[in-house]
Amino acid sequence: MIENTPLKSVESEIEIIMDSQLQAQIVFDSVNPEIISSPSQRSSMEMAIDGKAIFIKIKSKDSASFRASLNSSIKLILLSIEVFDLKKDI
Repeated sequence: MIENTPLKSVESEIEIIMDSQLQAQIVFDSVNPEIISSPSQRSSMEMAIDGKAIFIKIKSKDSASFRASLNSSIKLILLSIEVFDLKKDI
């Protein structure tokens, strides 16, 4: 039987591999200021880059704030990729 114990925290590191090192750097440079300045009492995010890989580390006090941070960072990254792709086609 599983006990209903309250969640104390949620922590995860996500790795996203970009198509190129240039794309990774542009996405990182675009999104990282938003990640750094996102104010939250319940969640914190850090971002790092290594070659074509972008790493996002999320620490949250509860699942709702974790999900909100994850959704926010993914939306920002997807938007940056779309802008990068538009610029590439010009």
